[in-house]
Amino acid sequence: MNGETLYQQRLDLIRRAVACQPVDRIPVIPCANAYLARSQHVVLKDYINDFDKACTANLAELTRLDADGTQNVIFSPYLLGTQWLSKAAIPGVELGDDDMWQITEAENMKFEEYEDIKRMGWDAWQKKFIAEKCNDNWHRLEPFFAANPKAYQRFHEAGIPCIADFLMITPFEYFCGGRSLETFFTEDLMEEPELMHEIFDLVLESNLKTYRQQILDTHATGVWIGGWRTGPDLISPAMFDEFVWPSFKAYYDLCIEMGVIPTFHLDSNWDLCIDKFKRLEDKTYILGLDSKTDMRNARKVLGPNVCLLGDVPCELFAFGTPDQVADYVTRMLEDVGPWGVIISSGCDIPSDAKPENVKAMADAAHAFLTTHPQH
Repeated sequence: MNGETLYQQRLDLIRRAVACQPVDRIPVIPCANAYLARSQHVVLKDYINDFDKACTANLAELTRLDADGTQNVIFSPYLLGTQWLSKAAIPGVELGDDDMWQITEAENMKFEEYEDIKRMGWDAWQKKFIAEKCNDNWHRLEPFFAANPKAYQRFHEAGIPCIADFLMITPFEYFCGGRSLETFFTEDLMEEPELMHEIFDLVLESNLKTYRQQILDTHATGVWIGGWRTGPDLISPAMFDEFVWPSFKAYYDLCIEMGVIPTFHLDSNWDLCIDKFKRLEDKTYILGLDSKTDMRNARKVLGPNVCLLGDVPCELFAFGTPDQVADYVTRMLEDVGPWGVIISSGCDIPSDAKPENVKAMADAAHAFLTTHPQH
């Protein structure tokens, strides 16, 4: 089977899973960066600078897993600073050559700069701020963006679709990172909610224009809509409705309008807000959960017509056995599947995951419909 045919078959499989239709195989779509490097013995400094080597490593491991898709083709940690208006510590620069990249949690943005955003506009202010206070990330990302077309071509030829071609970031995430978590909550949201609404509306309007063009430019198949610090571990459901949901809904609407698969990538425990997603149309999106959210409860609350992605825990990959991983996947599919489920890690596969455990995840999912024909 040539890559084009395999690519289309797998993309059709993914779309059927999103639509909660019967499939002949449970799709496996890992989320991983550092693990992919280490599984192929690539030093992280090289992984984030030599994108041909990174792409080769990613394809080798995903092919070993017989993965049905991926959530990234190549990666740069400089992306993280643009998402949180923060500085990142980089392997081979601030860190050792094979140390894990990190976001620096600090008050990188001052309160007075909200007025600069209102005066300059979001795009102009963001470019200036990132150049001056975030490692000059846009400049440092130029090699990454230049390498993307070739990486996508190689993935297409290998028959592996990507379901997260870029990230849609809420205003909440930008400023929670830039202002730092504690300062953002106590001094901004609590003391200046009207100003925050004004700034959020300005950023959202600008982002919608940017993301619309980005979808056209990249011919995107799918995107992440990120939910990191917006979960109910940190904010109340009422605050979520006020400051987060408008962005989630606007990004979702844009994706549906343009035929793009939205994946809500939800880190941490979202049990208290899962019911919010009943507001969206069934069979149109993916809810990506890590192992802190109760996936069985999500199925109970949302019903059978929402595609769930997840959720093998990091600790199981790192410290469990292949049998334990396979049992976890099988029991999850028995309880919430088999239709409308994509098997993956709970967020990223950890960098210290055992390759035999990751393979056990994929094998268990792919074998499920054979071993459980009653489903």
